[in-house]
Amino acid sequence: MPRSGLKRFRGLPSICLQVRSLCRGGTVAAFALAAWAACTPLRAAPVITTIAEDSFAYTANAPLPGNNGGTGWSGPWASDSNFFTSFNVGAASLTVPGLTSSGGRIVFRTGGSLLNDSARSLPLQNTGVVFVQFLSQFSTQSGGGTPSIRLFSGSTIAGGAGNNGSCGSPVYAILDSTLQAPIASACSTVPLSTLAAVVLRIDYTANNTRMWVLSSLTGFDYLNPPAPSAEYAGLAPAFNKIAVYTRNPGTLDELKVFRVSESPAAPQPVPVGGLALWGAMAGALALLAARRLHSKR
Repeated sequence: MPRSGLKRFRGLPSICLQVRSLCRGGTVAAFALAAWAACTPLRAAPVITTIAEDSFAYTANAPLPGNNGGTGWSGPWASDSNFFTSFNVGAASLTVPGLTSSGGRIVFRTGGSLLNDSARSLPLQNTGVVFVQFLSQFSTQSGGGTPSIRLFSGSTIAGGAGNNGSCGSPVYAILDSTLQAPIASACSTVPLSTLAAVVLRIDYTANNTRMWVLSSLTGFDYLNPPAPSAEYAGLAPAFNKIAVYTRNPGTLDELKVFRVSESPAAPQPVPVGGLALWGAMAGALALLAARRLHSKR
């Protein structure tokens, strides 16, 4: 073996490079896999810290206000105004791949006003990075302040998600304090009538809000997500109340507010003793040498 080849074996990273090279050969792959695994770090699952959540596990076909389930909230669901009818509780959950649903959901309550509303308070969120996530499906029209998931700071609307006649079409959008999406980047291309998982990422440090509107949460990486469906630079709404406003039809489920962080103890590469690693390497190299010798005959 050339001297340059020997130099590559003097440290563990060089060993890993040699093993990966050998594995590409195909014939010795089975023998080199164990050593390759020793050089492949595993990424720990992120830590999700729930601030507040509700799966709407309440009595079906009854009004939503007064219900106080879930965790992390500062009080029960209540009507958000004196002008509109509150939501009812639906019997079945909304579901998308990659998210476990339970309980019921909120549904439009017919026989009352043209709009439904309900709201719930939680501790003030105004630092770091906070996620707001929910499943929803609305009508094919927007306007009159709906459909919207509104984020309030005290009694003042700070922002939200949904639509209110913006974007030129009824699509999911990030809304500012006037319930409008005044910039093109705040508009997604996903129709409001789509059953979707909506993930809002509010970064108070960067003063930025991003939104993903997804048909599936399978494999979604909160720490390293793909390009967002919409983004609003310069908007990071602080909030201590979430209110939902919709026309008929309109439904929402699995409401959750949370933070995401790296695992405090990221795992190291799979531990393999030095002798075991060198043994795997020696076996792989021996087979490679024999194969090359045989090919020359």
